[in-house]
Amino acid sequence: MTRLLMLLRWETAIQFRQGIFYAAAFVAAVWVLMLYWIPDAGIEPVLVSILFIDLGVFGFFFMPGLYYLEKGERVLEGLVVTPLRSWEYLLAKAAVLSVAAFAVGFAVTLLVYGAELNWLWFVLSMLAMSYPLSLLGFVIAARFNGINEYLLPGAFFLAVMQIPLLTYFGIVPGPLLYLLPSGPGMILLTASFGEAPLWQLIFALLYAALLCVAGTRWAQKALQQVVARQVGS
Repeated sequence: MTRLLMLLRWETAIQFRQGIFYAAAFVAAVWVLMLYWIPDAGIEPVLVSILFIDLGVFGFFFMPGLYYLEKGERVLEGLVVTPLRSWEYLLAKAAVLSVAAFAVGFAVTLLVYGAELNWLWFVLSMLAMSYPLSLLGFVIAARFNGINEYLLPGAFFLAVMQIPLLTYFGIVPGPLLYLLPSGPGMILLTASFGEAPLWQLIFALLYAALLCVAGTRWAQKALQQVVARQVGS
């Protein structure tokens, strides 16, 4: 536990130096300025869309960038000769990115909407979106050699992850859309600003926990394959 806490602190310092938090602050400022001009009566659906499409998937954009940067600096090979486990490495990165996503979402929501919402569901919704999608971003990035190769497939998968938003607006009814990895986040985000059936909340919490565990294992396997190729070459 002590090693993991030290790793989280170290990862926070690394991402701070690499400008992740400056980027987060910039994104928050831009959205606050854009949403400020929307009338109060129409702010909720717009804010939910922004949280779901952009702010909640903060890690999906930045995890590949961190991966390619450290791959180029040959940091990954160092995992072989350290006591650090691959899942600890991934958990630290995804956790810090998730905290950054929550901080951005919290700041924007508080400034343009106010404090009248269920903050417990809000926190859980941001984490349920950011953590597994950060790991998904890593898994996709691990299959390509650079950010230019990643952009097209990454954009495709990100677009697919936005489909539950159609259910939120009532365009495509049906709970099957919630089976996507972004589904639990959409359910919890909806509950943050209004209400959701109890069975949906239970499903979202259990499915989100499953996605976090499965995503960590999947990303761990992808990382081990990358390290093996790097060391072998």
